Amino acid sequence: MSKSNQQKYFDDIIRWQQSGLSQKSWCAENGMTYSLFHYWYRRFRMQNGVKGQGVGEGFLQLRVQGGPVATPWCELLLAGGQKLSFYQMPPVEFIRALVD
Repeated sequence: MSKSNQQKYFDDIIRWQQSGLSQKSWCAENGMTYSLFHYWYRRFRMQNGVKGQGVGEGFLQLRVQGGPVATPWCELLLAGGQKLSFYQMPPVEFIRALVD
């Protein structure tokens, strides 16, 4: 691929980022296949040192400012001494998945 062709696709990636559209919507509006877009998006991220947050890339730490605004609906005490607090009832399937 020529450098100018790469630059064209990188410019497309920047236009997508500025558009506020989802990747699929932007592709549909601009006549680009989603697979081609993703190919160039991966190359763009690699060249610019951008790490993705996809599946298998670990967890992000979430810090909540201030304390809880209400009393927890329930709390789940985990083996390592951690506590998981729910402030509203989650789906039963979610709780089953946690304790299985």
